[in-house]
Amino acid sequence: MPFPLHILLTSAAVQASPAPPEPPQVDRPSEDLRVEITPTAWFPRLIGTYAIGPEGTELNVETDTYLHESELAFQGELDYRFDAWSLRILGTEFSTSGSGILEASARVAGTDVAAGSDWSSTYSQWSIGAEVGLALWQPFADRPFPWSAPTERVDNSGPEADYLVEFRIGPRLGFRYLHVDQVFQSTAADVDYRFDGGVAALVLGVVVETEVDTRPIVPFLDSIAIEAGFTVSPLLAGGSGNLSSIEASLRAYLTPSASLVFGFRLQRTSFTSEEYEREGAVMGVITGCSFRF
Repeated sequence: MPFPLHILLTSAAVQASPAPPEPPQVDRPSEDLRVEITPTAWFPRLIGTYAIGPEGTELNVETDTYLHESELAFQGELDYRFDAWSLRILGTEFSTSGSGILEASARVAGTDVAAGSDWSSTYSQWSIGAEVGLALWQPFADRPFPWSAPTERVDNSGPEADYLVEFRIGPRLGFRYLHVDQVFQSTAADVDYRFDGGVAALVLGVVVETEVDTRPIVPFLDSIAIEAGFTVSPLLAGGSGNLSSIEASLRAYLTPSASLVFGFRLQRTSFTSEEYEREGAVMGVITGCSFRF
């Protein structure tokens, strides 16, 4: 039986018809290369304990040696972002000092220091680090995942074709170096000890970011961005233990390129290096500004 002609014609028409074109990819300004510089003032306190020397007594910085005053410190960040990728370079510094009389006897640097002995101490730390991030999930973007086919989220486009709402979550991988310098002195016990050393660590973390175009609601405010992240950093060199951090910030962009920054940062240390042990954190609020290009 001859094959029906209309089936042959239909099949040929289907094969000849061109494939539907892919939707054009929208040029989103926020997915182009952006650079942001963020200088901030940090107001942290030192918390936790430290021990010096063999069988050293664990001294509490709040109740034993009173190194717990809020101090003015500096924190700086340089951020590069392109599409789903980001690179952050950051540095912080902190220092404090105190003096007084020991309320209980302690063993410091191999010497027994009696109760009532005088003491003085200084503590400072600085750190630098670099972290690479990848936004694995962006539910309101044209590409929810880095491997997704491009689509246009018409319902999430602002006047300049950028997103009205952004949400990003993904991992961070990087490197951090922390340097600690602490001096403990007691004239009565003839103790003069100084630890001056650094540790290097691998940074593993996760960050959540969101940014909302606020102009439809608050005309004088361009957008608000909120970021929260957590990292844990096993030591690679300089000692044994780990570092970790928790940070959260809010950026109120008065213009597309300038914002006021408010937040909180905690840098935790738990390590042993040579004859020095440190268990605690430096934590406090941050405030400053940022400039985006």
